Amino acid sequence: MAGPPADPYGPPVLEARIDPLFAAAHAACGDDELAAEATRRVLVADPHGPIDTLTARAALLAAGRADHGVDDAIVLARVLGWKTDRIAAQLHTTQADVRGRIARGLRTRLPPPGFATAASPGRGAHAS
Repeated sequence: MAGPPADPYGPPVLEARIDPLFAAAHAACGDDELAAEATRRVLVADPHGPIDTLTARAALLAAGRADHGVDDAIVLARVLGWKTDRIAAQLHTTQADVRGRIARGLRTRLPPPGFATAASPGRGAHAS
């Protein structure tokens, strides 16, 4: 007599999903514990979802917990290397909106004017 049929979403499939989700989450936050928690939460919420969607959720969740001021579009572009069309589809918005969000996010992360030159020898700054 044959045993019960194998679960198509059992441990081997789940294990294959953990690595890319954890890698994306860790790249977004740089913290093992936050990345592990983000991975766990994403897999518990939707263990059978498309891997791209789950990877994006893990990265966004980890980044949001590490830095509440980060924009989702920047996370998807930097961490996953996605282009604006893919980011727009994931975030249910337009490519123009994604480009604007990335531009605004990058401008807010620029150092203040004169910051880089303030310590240059030509400006009279010297190390003690």
